[in-house]
Amino acid sequence: MDKPNRIAQVYGYAVCLVAIVVALITITSIVNSAFERANPLESGSTFGPSLTSFEAYQATYRQTPTTAGTTAAADTMPEAALRARYDALASDRAAAVRYRTAKEMTTNGILLLVACALFLFHWSWARRLHAAASGA
Repeated sequence: MDKPNRIAQVYGYAVCLVAIVVALITITSIVNSAFERANPLESGSTFGPSLTSFEAYQATYRQTPTTAGTTAAADTMPEAALRARYDALASDRAAAVRYRTAKEMTTNGILLLVACALFLFHWSWARRLHAAASGA
């Protein structure tokens, strides 16, 4: 009867190992999401104009790619309109980052709780099996 007990112990410890790996990965993802949430204008895509500051936006918004064979029209947009466009884009990006990071942190937080619960249950179960096998 020693062999079934060993298989159960290996199973229990394997689940514990997987739970630890999942916990480490989700903790990393939660930390990344926290950094993105703290600096929403610095996260996101690298394409398009920079939204880290108005000056950066002003310097990069003209660099948007045009379709092949067309020339970019001369920009005559006044600074007030450009600032309004920047404010709209910046608030849109901040809102999108807040939503995405809240979703990621919630999902990963639940996954972390499940991994911890699985680890604690299987660890105690495997230890009981080991103690029963040692005492028997």
